Amino acid sequence: MEKESKASALPFNTTMGFAAIPTAVCKYYVRHPKFTPATERLYRYLLQRHNSKQGYAWPSYSVIRRETGIGSDGTISKAIKALDHLGLVKTYKRENESGWDSNYYVFLPPIEDEEEFMRKFGGELQELKQKKGGEKKADGDDLMSWL
Repeated sequence: MEKESKASALPFNTTMGFAAIPTAVCKYYVRHPKFTPATERLYRYLLQRHNSKQGYAWPSYSVIRRETGIGSDGTISKAIKALDHLGLVKTYKRENESGWDSNYYVFLPPIEDEEEFMRKFGGELQELKQKKGGEKKADGDDLMSWL
């Protein structure tokens, strides 16, 4: 008798679980200049912290720094703004009874169609290419402009 196999998202067992990143994010969003390594790390962490009963994640900046190794509030803030800009996360502010603010993060579905992604962000990708010099110059051209 054959043993019944369970479908698994990973090729191994894990007792701690895992956080999956949508393929569209890995395939399209990584091209965007605002989707930096810190942005990806924060996105992955927020996915891990998502509470399905509440419908959002709500870690504080200090917890994000400790758990992700992102070194500064400025880098965290920039990554959050990037996720908002890219339409992957919607950030909401709330004030608790003590009067201090905190954020919570609601996930939005990524664009899964490459043409739609390019319609929305293609101009920004082109701007980055132009800022980096557009077409690659021959080594001698770079040297001559430097001299």
